[in-house]
Amino acid sequence: MKPNTILIVDDEENILKTLERLLEDEGYKMFFADSGLKGLEIIKHEDIHLVISDHRMAGMDGIKFINEVKKISPDTIRIMLTGYADVGIAIKAINEGGVYRFITKPWNNVELLSTIKQGIEYYNLQKKLDRLNKLIQSQNTELKEWNFKLEQKVADQTKHIRDLFLDAIKSLVFALEAKDKNTEGHARRATEYAAYICKKMSLSKEYTEDIILGSLLHDIGKIGIKDPVLDKKEKLTKTDYDHIQTHVLIGERILTPIIKKETVIKIVRHHHEHIDGSGYPDGLKGKTIPLEARIVAVADAYDALLSERPYRKATNNINAIKELRKFSGIHFDAEIVEIITTNGCSIVK
Repeated sequence: MKPNTILIVDDEENILKTLERLLEDEGYKMFFADSGLKGLEIIKHEDIHLVISDHRMAGMDGIKFINEVKKISPDTIRIMLTGYADVGIAIKAINEGGVYRFITKPWNNVELLSTIKQGIEYYNLQKKLDRLNKLIQSQNTELKEWNFKLEQKVADQTKHIRDLFLDAIKSLVFALEAKDKNTEGHARRATEYAAYICKKMSLSKEYTEDIILGSLLHDIGKIGIKDPVLDKKEKLTKTDYDHIQTHVLIGERILTPIIKKETVIKIVRHHHEHIDGSGYPDGLKGKTIPLEARIVAVADAYDALLSERPYRKATNNINAIKELRKFSGIHFDAEIVEIITTNGCSIVK
C-alpha cells in the first residue's frame, strides 16, 4: 500500500524542518514548499492527501492558498497554522476554505500529530467509501451492508469535526472575554443562570442543551466590534451604539455555516429583543421573541448588572433584582424575571 502524502507550505525554513522532524517517523511521504505558488504546483502534479499551510506568507497568504487547493483537489484535507491573534481570519478559513482544523502557533506536538492522523484517517475513509459505492452498483448485499457501516463512520467523523469546530468557537468566546477582566467568565455565568431558568421551567433536556450552547455563544459576534467602542468609558454615541448592535448579526453569520440548530442561532440573533418591541435587530414584541432568546436575555442582563463594566461599577444582588423587576414586562419576560429574581440570591457565584 502506498504511503499517505502530506504537503507542508511555510515561508520559514525552520518551520518546514521542524515539521519534517516531527513527522519523519510516521511513514508519510512528504513534500515541502516555501510559498503558496510552489505549493500549488506540487498539488497539480502530485496526489496530495493532506496539506498543512501557514497563514501569514509572502505573496499568497494561507487563506488564498487553501481556497485554491480546494478548487484543484477538493478531497485533500486542509489544516492551517495560525497565530492566536488571527482567530477572526481562522473563522473565515473554516467557513470559506473548508479547513479541517486550524492549529495555533506555537503548537502542541501531540495535538498536531493527533489532528494529522485524524485527517488522514478521514481521507482514507472517504476514499474507501467512494470505492465501495462503485461496487454497490452490482447490487451485492454484503457490500451494501459494509457501505452502511462506513457511512456511519463518516457521519461520526463529520460530527467529530463539527464538535472540533464548536470547541474552537467556544475557545474564541473565552479568549475574547479574557481580553477584558470585566467580561471574563460572563458567558459561563450567564449560561449557569440560563440553565437554572430552564430547570425551573421544566424544559426538555434537548431544548435546555441547545439553550446552554446558545447562551455560551451569544456574544461571539463581539469579535467583530472595535475594541475602542467595547472599552469606552464615556457615554456611547449613536454611531457607537449602532456599531455594537451589529454583533448579533455578526454572530449569526459566524455560526450559521457550522451550527444547524435554529434554537442556538435564534438566541445569538434575538437576545437583545425587548418585550415592548424596542430591542434589536428586528424589533420583535412579546411572545414573537423566541422563548430561548427571552431566557438568555434575562440571564445575560442579570450577570451584566452584577459585573463591572468600563462605563459603570458592578451593582449588588439586591439592586440587580430591582433593576430587572423595573423592566419586567417592558424589556424582559415577566415570568422569567420572576424565576430569577425570586431565587437569585441562591445562585449568585
